[in-house]
This record gives sequence, structure tokens and C-alpha cells, in this order.
Amino acid sequence: MTKISYITVTARPDYPYLGRPDLHLFEPTVEAFKNQTNKDFEYIIVDTLYDQRKDYFKNLKLPFHVKHVPAQPNLWIEHGSPGISTQYNKGIIYADGELLFFSADGYMFPSNFIENLWTRYCEGYFPMAWYAIDWSFHEPIREYLDEYKFDVVLKAPCPYATPSSSPQYNFSGYTGKTVEVEHRYFHSFKDNNFNIHRGYWSWWFSCSSASLEAMLKINGFDQQFDGDRTLMDCDVGSRLDLAGYSMRFALFKDLFIIRAATVARLWNPSFRDVHLTIKCNYALIGTSRFRKQYRANENKLSDSDIDWIKQVFCPKKCVVGEFCRQNHVWQYPFEHKAGYVGHNSNKTWFNFWKKHQTIIDLTQEREKRLNGDEKYQEGTFT
Repeated sequence: MTKISYITVTARPDYPYLGRPDLHLFEPTVEAFKNQTNKDFEYIIVDTLYDQRKDYFKNLKLPFHVKHVPAQPNLWIEHGSPGISTQYNKGIIYADGELLFFSADGYMFPSNFIENLWTRYCEGYFPMAWYAIDWSFHEPIREYLDEYKFDVVLKAPCPYATPSSSPQYNFSGYTGKTVEVEHRYFHSFKDNNFNIHRGYWSWWFSCSSASLEAMLKINGFDQQFDGDRTLMDCDVGSRLDLAGYSMRFALFKDLFIIRAATVARLWNPSFRDVHLTIKCNYALIGTSRFRKQYRANENKLSDSDIDWIKQVFCPKKCVVGEFCRQNHVWQYPFEHKAGYVGHNSNKTWFNFWKKHQTIIDLTQEREKRLNGDEKYQEGTFT
């Protein structure tokens, strides 16, 4: 068993970086991995565009293990919508690390990142890495977008961290001159001398980790979240909490990763329904917490379960239920409804989701892969 499996899911094309059409999607992360002081890890990419770049890693001769895995078959991807939980679960099936670290694509990190991650895990923690988005190449973005005719709305850079307080680095020419730092960092380390801060289950989102044993215990990411693209990672934090692991969550001041700014809306072009909304994923988290169900993917929600969510959980148990009733009428209660401007909701998709809930046992699926099941052989490189 290797020490760490770094698991990434992606639906981006090869060159999404703002102002950097020369930089391949995988390149920043690969270059950061080449420089790691501890190379006892594997890099797992579950890729919706696998067929277009399945040969990318073959001739690189990297000093670490890579498993480049096709995301398909994946029901939601095949219907033009995100299937992120299913993608992450496929990464878990392929993982051989003792510690699993989960992130989206395009991250860079210091040369001691893997070493620090492993050290903190050996101290008893499930480390959460805080992250920043690097806008160093913001100036040439408009010219780049015009040249490639990307019809997008740019998010203005938000340099919440001053140069003196932002991390010092130079990755692939990104220098941290203008960075947008996420909220966990400021909550934990702004204006104090702390080096460690307790993590909370709701903070378990991108760039967080847990042991393979823990992820198999909770049975991975809940695939009921698929079809929409939010909160599936916070649900993992909730289930780890319910399973007794929350005291191990922690952030560290010296454990960070940097994301190169991308065209946020540039996704797999087959994702015609990328902005489709089906159901309230927050209600899924709340329901499992109310029922103290820490294992995912074991049960389908019946009509009576859905009625209970609508009639009991949303109006009486949800902490934002009244706010949602008044301000989010298009999604209250639970089932997203058609007919509201800006919300691509449809009863047909809710019924499709309800009909196609999945049950899966990741421990069994992983054992199939280890025992040579042919469906888990194609598309892997070591």
C-alpha cells in the first residue's frame, strides 16, 4: 500500500487557464508532483474527457504513479449533467493509498506538500488543506477569451490576502501577486499566531482528506447528489462526523494548495445540462444527519421518504427552512420546480433522478478491481 492517493475529478478541456493557452490542464499539478520531497503517492484522475487525452501520461516517465481513469460509464455524464459523486467513488475504487486526498483539477503546491500531509496524518489528523486561487495572469485574460471566443462572464479577482500575508511560491510562473484566499484560512489564521485549527464537518469540501478505511466505512460519496453539482463533499464531512471521525479534522497554516484561475464555465461541451437543478442537496445532508445514517449509497429514497422530507424536514427540521420558503421558492420544499427565471428546473428531471438512485458497495467494488475484474482494468497507467 502506498501512503497517499491524490484523487482528482475533472470535466475541463485541456487548456482552461486564464491567459495561459500553453498550459495543459494536468501540467501544473504534474510539475508540482515532480518536485515533491516524498514521492510515495499516486495521482488518480477520473476524467470525463478521457478519450481525448488517454495518451497524455504514457511517455512522460514520471517519478510517481499515475492512474488516469475514464469517468464513463456514468449515468449523469451520459445525460449531459455532472456526476461528481460517482466520479469520486470511482477514484476510491482505484485507490491504493492509506490516506485519500480529494481535490478538483488545476492545483499546485509546495515541494513538501505530500510530506506534510503524511506527517499530519501520522499525528492522528485528517488534514484539510486551505487553498487560494491565483489571478497572476488576470491582465491578458480578455484578449485570451476574445481570441478563443469563449462566451463567459469573468469573475473579478478578489485579493482577500495582502502580498505580505499570502503564501510565497512560484509554480509554473504563478507567483501569488494577486490571490483570492478561501474563508477557512481567515477564520483560522488571520491576525493570530496559530499553526493549527480544528476543522468542522461543514468545512470538509475541496482539498480535504480521510483514510481509506474511513471512506470505505461511510461508503464514499453519496451518489444521490449527482445530477446537481453542490454539497456532495460537505456530505462526506457530515458522514465522517456521524461515524466518529470529526475530532481528526484539522487545518494547518503551512498546508495549502494553489489553484490557477480558470474559465469557470468552460466544461466538457457535452454537458448541455450543467446548470440543471433537480433537488435540494442540503436537505439530503440534513435528512441523513437527522436519521444518524453515516453510510451512503445503501438505500433509495422512497416516495414516503421524499414526502417526509417535504412535509417534515424542510418546514420543521431544516435550520434554513423558513429562509428558503421565503427566498428560494423555486426549490422549497426539496424538489426544484420549473417556471422560475434563472433556474433550469424540471419535474421530468426530478422523476428521472428518483427512478435512477443507485446502490453500491465500494468495498466490494474495490475488491473486484484488486482481483482483476476486467471492467476496472481499462484506462489505468502505473
